[in-house]
Amino acid sequence: MARYTETMTPNNEWKKAAVAVLAAVVFLILCPVFPAVIDGMDGGYALAFVSFFLAVSSGAVALLFIHRARVMDGILADPHPLAHWIYTEEMSQKSRDREYRDFAGRNRSMFLLIGGMLVLVSLFFIIFIEDGGIATGIILLVLAGVLFVVSRVTPVLERRRAAGAPREAFIARTGIIYRGVVYPFRSFLGSRGKVSLQNADAKNPAFLVFPFTQQNGLFIRQPFTVAIPVPPGEENAARAVVRELGGEMPEDGE
Repeated sequence: MARYTETMTPNNEWKKAAVAVLAAVVFLILCPVFPAVIDGMDGGYALAFVSFFLAVSSGAVALLFIHRARVMDGILADPHPLAHWIYTEEMSQKSRDREYRDFAGRNRSMFLLIGGMLVLVSLFFIIFIEDGGIATGIILLVLAGVLFVVSRVTPVLERRRAAGAPREAFIARTGIIYRGVVYPFRSFLGSRGKVSLQNADAKNPAFLVFPFTQQNGLFIRQPFTVAIPVPPGEENAARAVVRELGGEMPEDGE
């Protein structure tokens, strides 16, 4: 077991769950509002459908955050995690840069899926629907524009958040917490693959690599990895984590 020290990491997942629940309620309330304001055949029903879709999506996100919050509570309350490491600013900076690139890539994929659908639907209303079609199409294009901005801004905000986050990592049997973010090993929208240990080289420290698969939409599964740096002198603890979680060791780490 790696050393355990008093944690600096708060559990903010409950706040995110509350925001997602609020969003779901707002979109659900808007469902009957759109047909009342805009004639149903002129786009009111379409806007109501989009609002209902966003309400369901927000509800699913709320359930995800609730699960993450419970897992995080369990990890932080565990007096004997598999590992608990605190990093230097230099190691944390390298990790922030790498995770920013990964986050931005995932957001681009999500926007192409949802934003592309909104753009196609808006063009359909603008071109083929005479009464109210232009107004409906413009509203959908504005919504697509908002999603585009969100997809670009959130990685930047996350990078800033990470800069002020605790420079520590927890590894437990139910999930990991890295710089204040929890990654459950199993949830209804994702799961963990086989953990592996990546040896140090001339430029980088050793890493514990946790592969995850996340469900984006009904048919798209988005893989991503969380690479946790191994502090100098903690290589044996990292090997013990891999063995405990049934992972893969490098050839020279056997």
